[in-house]
Amino acid sequence: MRKQLFIQLFEQQAGQVSEGGEAAVLPASWVLRDEQRPAGALFHGNLQEAAAQAAGARVSVLVPGVDVVLAQVELPAMKAQRLARAVPFALEEQLAGDVDDLHVAIGQRDAQGRVANAVVSRQRLDDWLEQLKAVGLQADVMTPEMFGLQWEVEDAPGHNRWSMLIDGRVGLLRTGAQTGLAFETDSLLPVLQACVDDAGDTPPASLQLTVCGDDAFADSDEYRVLSASCAEQGIELSLETKNEVRSVMLAQGFDEQRAINLLQGDYSRKQQLEKLLRPWRPALMLAGLWLLLQAGVFVMEYNRLATQDSELKEQIETVYREAFPESRNIVNPKVQMQRGLEKLRGSGGQSDGLLALLAQAGAVLKDTPGASLRTLRFKGSKLDVDVNMPDLQSLDKL
Repeated sequence: MRKQLFIQLFEQQAGQVSEGGEAAVLPASWVLRDEQRPAGALFHGNLQEAAAQAAGARVSVLVPGVDVVLAQVELPAMKAQRLARAVPFALEEQLAGDVDDLHVAIGQRDAQGRVANAVVSRQRLDDWLEQLKAVGLQADVMTPEMFGLQWEVEDAPGHNRWSMLIDGRVGLLRTGAQTGLAFETDSLLPVLQACVDDAGDTPPASLQLTVCGDDAFADSDEYRVLSASCAEQGIELSLETKNEVRSVMLAQGFDEQRAINLLQGDYSRKQQLEKLLRPWRPALMLAGLWLLLQAGVFVMEYNRLATQDSELKEQIETVYREAFPESRNIVNPKVQMQRGLEKLRGSGGQSDGLLALLAQAGAVLKDTPGASLRTLRFKGSKLDVDVNMPDLQSLDKL
């Protein structure tokens, strides 16, 4: 089981990063899931402490749902790059503010051909990323917390199941695989009614309501009104109270395959790496050029040395043939030359006797006028001298 870390950022954290590195002490809740803790263990602390447990983990960050708008837009089928450029302009009339100040993450296309998307302020997204960067965290997935609510595929056509979670004043509603919203619980009834009206011909068949640790909600007037409204509209309402914090329940219900990852386009890990390398691009280009030149110099030097080596081998072979003309098969001239020299040195012990005999013979021959030396043969400590004499008298004298 791969190690997973789920970090929840809270609404009040937005924009709290300062030059002093205060992000390290910002409060955070996180759930760590690994082989020893398959169900996940909850931790409370700060982002610095969360970062200390992130080694080797896939990091999923759940951001405040109130800061992200989940919408749908109808567009014809097209390539992903064109779709990413077209969706922001198709949503322009539905959104407040300049499209250039917003980041749009593209989700899946549903059966009706509508493309799901998540819209967030670029400034807010930058704030979240700066918080993580300040403590050395890099998110693999960043998504609104609504996607932590469990979602079940329709068990029958038209049988939609919605999920709602209430945690104090924070309410989360998931109306589809990639649709939903966050709201303040004071406006629970009007928000739910507006969503039911927007559903049109596909209203929810059931609503699963989960309340975090508030046993009194079942006896509240708000719940009675909600129950009556659901019954009137034919919506089956189920209430469950859990004595767990929101972070744990969202981590348990999170399915990355059905979530919209905000880290797309300019905020994808690939683009973030390019941004990081962009200031160093000129230096990297110069370094690459230098390496290319060095490689060229290396190749030239290698070729020069290879040519020189070939010439030296030819010279060695030539010298060897001159020294040992009787040799026929030349495999390694250098080794064969060394062996030949060693063989000659092996007979060097007789050189002293040869020199002594030559000295003696030379002393006699120089006193014999007209004598001419033809050949010398030295073998077995014996020197044979072949001499031409001018006459018998000279021979007798010798």
